[in-house]
Amino acid sequence: MKSKLTDDWKYISELVVYGFGKVAHDNIDFFKNSFNIAYIVDSNKEKCNCEFKGISVKHVDDVKDDLKNYKIVIMTANRNAALVGEDLEKFGLQSGKDFCSMEQFLTEWFWNYKKKVCLMEVHSTITSRCTLKCKHCNMFMPYYREHVDYTAKDILEDLELLFRHVDYIVAYEILGGEPLINGELADMIRQIGDRYGNRIGNIGIITNGTLLPDEQLIEISKKYNVKYDFSDYTDVVDYKKRFDSAVKIVSDAGLRYSVNRSLRWCDFGFPVNNRMYDFDKVREHMLSCGPIFHGLNDGKYYYCHVSWSADKAKLLKNVSDDYIDLRTLDDDDRAKEAILEHSNGNMAKGFVKLCKICGGCGNDNTEFVKAAEQM
Repeated sequence: MKSKLTDDWKYISELVVYGFGKVAHDNIDFFKNSFNIAYIVDSNKEKCNCEFKGISVKHVDDVKDDLKNYKIVIMTANRNAALVGEDLEKFGLQSGKDFCSMEQFLTEWFWNYKKKVCLMEVHSTITSRCTLKCKHCNMFMPYYREHVDYTAKDILEDLELLFRHVDYIVAYEILGGEPLINGELADMIRQIGDRYGNRIGNIGIITNGTLLPDEQLIEISKKYNVKYDFSDYTDVVDYKKRFDSAVKIVSDAGLRYSVNRSLRWCDFGFPVNNRMYDFDKVREHMLSCGPIFHGLNDGKYYYCHVSWSADKAKLLKNVSDDYIDLRTLDDDDRAKEAILEHSNGNMAKGFVKLCKICGGCGNDNTEFVKAAEQM
């Protein structure tokens, strides 16, 4: 696999992390185990002038002249990573030479210099059923003609296929629909933790907080240090009392959690009012969106998990280039490189089929809708 990083990245032992949001909070431990982090930098003054896990958090203006002395890994959602890159270039720094995104670093550096396949974030959907019916759901769950549920056996088989070729996943997220609907969730986590706990940095559950985790799920979550990512839609949907109870159960158990109070979502257009992108602009559009998470379902590894859901909902028929069929791979380096290349958006036709008609979450999508508006 050809690396876009310059050769002087090979022997680095110290780096700077740019970004002090959710991505950094969830992934900093993995980097601390392999590198010395000189400091964390952010452009939001309210987040700076503090310490996080023994690492100083500094404002970018205070260290802009010092940044040239380090390699910088941008730990933000891809939508923001491009903007951070533009700011760093204003300081005379160069992409690939002085800085790179977290996913580029993970896929290229660990493979080229450690011969390890390391993925940033992988998501598996365990049910398409949900307690809400969001008109602009980014996984299109209200538009499914036939709902699907996955067993613990299904999910473990997918992970077994992926881990034939992958050494480590920094973050593995379980989602829906609403994942707590699936009665096998606790058993899934137990089996995932037992088999792959040493190869997954963080196991997480993305939930809307409409359902309360039961005692069994909480105990299993504590054993495997599961993180709960709550999406708070209580400004739109009337369930604040239930939501607060769900958060309290997790908090009282001492589990890690976050609460995302998103006020707006990018308007994908699809599947109601499809966007139409010119063929010669689709790849640029896809890379602008550039999901930090990839999908794992049905024995296939997807660059865009959203495209898997569009196909599963029978809204769009994917083509083979949209995914890596893990069931067909040989156990060799070519298979590993195929997964890494796909993670970086390098497929034969250059883009995922859905990208031609989906607005995505990139900086080129300036159309927004109210989060969690119900159908």
